[in-house]
Amino acid sequence: EAKYKVTPNLFAAVRWNQQLFGTVPDGAGGATRWDHNLIRVDTALGWRFTRHVQAKLQYSHTHQPGPLAPGEELFAAQFTVKF
Repeated sequence: EAKYKVTPNLFAAVRWNQQLFGTVPDGAGGATRWDHNLIRVDTALGWRFTRHVQAKLQYSHTHQPGPLAPGEELFAAQFTVKF
C-alpha cells in the first residue's frame, strides 16, 4: 500500500492485495484446493478541500480464476466530512 502527495491538496494511492490458497485433505486420501487464488489492485485519486473535507475517486480490479469469478471492475466515488 502506498500513498503519494502530488500537491498539498491532491493525493494518489495504490493498494495490492493477493490471497493464495493451498490444498486441504478431501477425506478420501487425496487433496482439493481450498479456493481459487485472488489478486486485487485498488487505485485512488483524492482531493482535500480543507482539513475536514475531501473527495476521492477509486478504481478496483479483481482477478480470480474459476467458474464463479466475481465482478472484476469497480468504480467508486467518496465524499468525506470529518468533525
